[in-house]
Amino acid sequence: MAVNVRWLGTAGVELIHNGQVILLDPYLSRPSTWDILFMPLLPRKDIIEWYLGSIEGKVRAVIVGHTHFDHALDIPEIAHRLDSPILGGISLDALLDISGLPGRTTVCWPQEQMALGDGSVLTMIPSRHGLIFSRLLLLEGNIERSLRLPLRANQYRLGDMFALKITIGGVVFLHIGSAGFLDKELEGHRCDVLFLCVAGWKNSAGYPERVIEITQPSCVVPIHFDNFSKPLLPGRECPVMKFADLEGFTRHVRMSHPNVEVRQLNPFMIASF
Repeated sequence: MAVNVRWLGTAGVELIHNGQVILLDPYLSRPSTWDILFMPLLPRKDIIEWYLGSIEGKVRAVIVGHTHFDHALDIPEIAHRLDSPILGGISLDALLDISGLPGRTTVCWPQEQMALGDGSVLTMIPSRHGLIFSRLLLLEGNIERSLRLPLRANQYRLGDMFALKITIGGVVFLHIGSAGFLDKELEGHRCDVLFLCVAGWKNSAGYPERVIEITQPSCVVPIHFDNFSKPLLPGRECPVMKFADLEGFTRHVRMSHPNVEVRQLNPFMIASF
């Protein structure tokens, strides 16, 4: 049986197999640029409710690769609505703690393998966040437990940075949610389908060609190239960030690895692998 995939925008990915669902970095609220720069950030409960209602299956796990707002803003609201395990690093544990959900996070450690049920397995691979404009924008460190919601964008600190390797339905997926990697940590991890962050791809030496060389996927799926301060709806044109250079990224991957398929997904539309 095939594994179905939905891209949720930014780094958000939904994996579906045999009625079981795994969510990776689900980020749906997409606050405006004004809110990101000047306001405390609030999850859009209506959009989250709509999305969760669209899922066909049981959510086995929600996994978060790092805790910048465009990956973690909606996680507490999702955790309130689901009884699924929430997996990530110490910074995610802090976010759920201050959200009134102490103990809900399954804290993961580097290279740890975790069974997700129904034969699915997660491996948390230490990784590196890509550079877009300046190292100052990485917001390193963990979310502070002394804070109270709502947080501003710059209070969503990076936390631990993981690439997410998920085996489900006999297919190995690798999710790299930011355009960076750690060569030694990635060694030995092969995959069938590689989700690769596009934004900032030109600023990390060896990315993406070295990642593809190590992991040897048959298919690369670009993610995190959309303007995440604008709405993203099924059937609507995807707002692409110009500086991400999605066309250049696609061309580069095809030239450096001509035997690898590059497959761009439409938002919220089911694709099979």
